[in-house]
Amino acid sequence: MSNSLSSNQLQLEENPNELLLEIFQYVDPIDLCSFKGLNKRINCIIQALKVHIVVRCQETDEFSYLSIFTPTQIVRLEIRNYCLPLNLNMMTELRSFTFDCTYLSKEQLDQITKIRLLSLERLSIENVTYDLQTSLLDVISQGEHFPSLKTCQIKSRHRYNLENNYSKSLPSNALRSLAIDTWHWSKLDRLLHQLPNLRRFETNFGESYNSTINYIQPHLLIRHLKITLNDPLHDLEKFLKWTPNLTRLRIRGKIRDNDVLKHFEKMAEFLPMIVPRLQHFDCELYCYTNDNEARELIIRQLHPIFRKIRCLSGRAQNKCYATDIMIYPVDNEYECALFCPVQTGLNEGRPEQ
Repeated sequence: MSNSLSSNQLQLEENPNELLLEIFQYVDPIDLCSFKGLNKRINCIIQALKVHIVVRCQETDEFSYLSIFTPTQIVRLEIRNYCLPLNLNMMTELRSFTFDCTYLSKEQLDQITKIRLLSLERLSIENVTYDLQTSLLDVISQGEHFPSLKTCQIKSRHRYNLENNYSKSLPSNALRSLAIDTWHWSKLDRLLHQLPNLRRFETNFGESYNSTINYIQPHLLIRHLKITLNDPLHDLEKFLKWTPNLTRLRIRGKIRDNDVLKHFEKMAEFLPMIVPRLQHFDCELYCYTNDNEARELIIRQLHPIFRKIRCLSGRAQNKCYATDIMIYPVDNEYECALFCPVQTGLNEGRPEQ
C-alpha cells in the first residue's frame, strides 16, 4: 500500500510554472539555494522571482546565497548587518529599501546619494551621519533620483537637527509621507515648500517656536500630523495654522505650567477654529500634578475628540494624559524626579537606641 501511495504522490515538478512561481515567492531566499541547479526549468523559475532580501545579524557573514539572484530580481532590501558584496547601483528594480548607515561601507553610502531607483516607493534610513544628512535630504527633496518615492523615514545617529540645502519646489515630487526624527522651526518653511504633495508629516522639535520666524506658506494637502513639541500648547497653535486641512493629529510633549485643565480648555477653543476638519486626536502629554479622576472626566467633556483621553499615573505625582497608550511610560524624558523612593528595611535588625 505504501508503494501505491508513493507512486500516486504528486511531485513538485508536476505543478505548472505559474504555481511553482507562486510557491517559491513564499520561500526564504536562503532556502532557494536548495532548489537552484536541480534542472533547467527550476533555474528559470527562480530567475523569474521577485525576492525580498533581509540582511540581519547572523553567526556568519556568509552571503553566498545572494549570488543565485540577479540584482534586478531584488525588489525589497533591508540591511541591518555588514554585507559588502551588495552593489546598490545594480538594483534598479528596488521598491522598498531599509538600511542602517552603521553597516554600509563608504562606497555604498556614496552610492545612496548618486543612484537612480526609478521604482523605489519606500525608503527607511537609520543612524544617518552628520556628513551624509544634507546630501541625502537634498536627493530626496529633488525627487529626480527617486521619482516614485511615496514614503520616507529618517533617523539620525545623534540628536542633532537634520537640514538640507535644496530650496526649490518640484510639483512632480511624489513623496506623500515623511517621518524625520528631528527638525527645527527655522527650516520648516523650506521643507514644506519642497514637498508640495506631502500628506503625512512626523517630526520632533527640540526648541520652542521663535516669534522671529518668517511667514510660512500653509500646506493645504497635509492631513496627518504626528509631532513632539517643546511647548505643546503655544507651539501647536502656531504650527496648525500651516496645516489648516488636517484630519488626524497626535501631539506629544510636557505641559509647561502643569495646569492640565487650562491646557485642554485652550486647546478645545482653538482646534475647531484652526483645523475645522480634524476628526482624530491622540495625545501623550506629561505633567506633575495631583489631579484626580474627576479632572479627567471634565477634560473629556471639553470637546468630542477628547473623549478617549485618560490620566495615567507614574511615580509620585507624575501623570500622562494620553489616548493611545495604556500604561505610564516609566523613565521618560519628561518625568519629574522630585520624589524620594520609599526605603524599607533600613532599621531591620538594629537594636533600639
